[in-house]
Amino acid sequence: MVNANETVDFVQEDCDVLASTGVLESHKVWLSSADECEWYGAKCSSTDGVLRGLEMMGNDLIGELPPEISQLRFLQYIAFNGNCLYGTIPPEMGTMPNLLSLELQGNGLSGAIPEELNNADKLQLLNGAMQYQYPYQCAASDGRIVNTIFAKGNPENGYNWGLMGSTLGDNVNKWKSMKGLHLFDNSITGTISPSVGDLKYLVFLRVHNNAIQGLIPNEIVKLNKLREVYLFQNGVFGDFPPDIGLMEDLEDLRVHENEMWGFLPDTFWKLTKMKKLWLQDTLECEQDEADEWKCMRSRDKGFQGSISPEVGNMKKLSQLLLNNNPLTGTLPAELGNCKELSRLHIHQTFIEGVVPTEICLLRDEELFDHTGQIGVFYADCRPNNKTEDPYISCDCCSDCCDHTHGVCVADD
Repeated sequence: MVNANETVDFVQEDCDVLASTGVLESHKVWLSSADECEWYGAKCSSTDGVLRGLEMMGNDLIGELPPEISQLRFLQYIAFNGNCLYGTIPPEMGTMPNLLSLELQGNGLSGAIPEELNNADKLQLLNGAMQYQYPYQCAASDGRIVNTIFAKGNPENGYNWGLMGSTLGDNVNKWKSMKGLHLFDNSITGTISPSVGDLKYLVFLRVHNNAIQGLIPNEIVKLNKLREVYLFQNGVFGDFPPDIGLMEDLEDLRVHENEMWGFLPDTFWKLTKMKKLWLQDTLECEQDEADEWKCMRSRDKGFQGSISPEVGNMKKLSQLLLNNNPLTGTLPAELGNCKELSRLHIHQTFIEGVVPTEICLLRDEELFDHTGQIGVFYADCRPNNKTEDPYISCDCCSDCCDHTHGVCVADD
């Protein structure tokens, strides 16, 4: 182990790196006698020569994050995405007073995100996504193969479960400057604290594919700059906050594969900037005799009510996925105002009637598949239970489904 304050007498201090432009760039080796601003991946300010960033993405780095990195007091960003780093995030990183961005996506990190990291109150971007079930291999200098899908890169240690802890708990509001929280594909637990409503600059909340439980707090509606909310594939349950329409910048909302239910609030249709709305595949969960939870998709549990004619206010809507929910009523003709609609899934619901001409005309706009491989407009327009009348009559659906059996067949 080399002391962080010492240099090393390298025989060769230069290293050539192939840049994204395809041109070889010359840099100096770390801990060589050269100025640290010449080291590979070190980014210094052009005005005062102070080290401001460490940028080594996709470099097959192997090992643990050194706590000594926190001694770089003026460091503003760290970008170590796409490597083979393992172990935990050092709690000392919470003492870095100028850290704005911490990007660690696509490694093999594990353990609880340290509570001390909440003390880095200037942090604007935290990207610790894709640590769980992320298979990536690096070759060590001794010939050893490190695979991020395993704990510390070694199959003998079992699988890596990624980052853990109640990261969205009560202390989340210490990140008062946070704009982007990207923690998807991990094992984050706990609930979403009402304190999340204090993150007034938050734009991206991507925490899907974790083990987050509980309700979506009403306080989230205070985040009127929030554009993307990805909560899918967690243990979220309950309904939407009634004042969700106050989130005027919301463009992309994905909560599918949770145990949510209830009527969509009237204010929901006031989200005029909405582009992608994924509410499909609501789960019904029960405990078995061994006290283990088993969940399955259900068209009988989930979001209820009908699609409001006010959906026509969402003129930027491109994807509306509602399948596997007990929605009722008919398709409103006003949906035809959504000229950018390219995917519409209403199968495995209880929506009935005739698809309005205004919606069928969208098949001449964006509601068709440019590749000719994937259906884009699904409805229960096949004979129900093979012999009964279909739930809905549709002359323009790309795929018709049997409501009872769930079988869908291309109808183009």
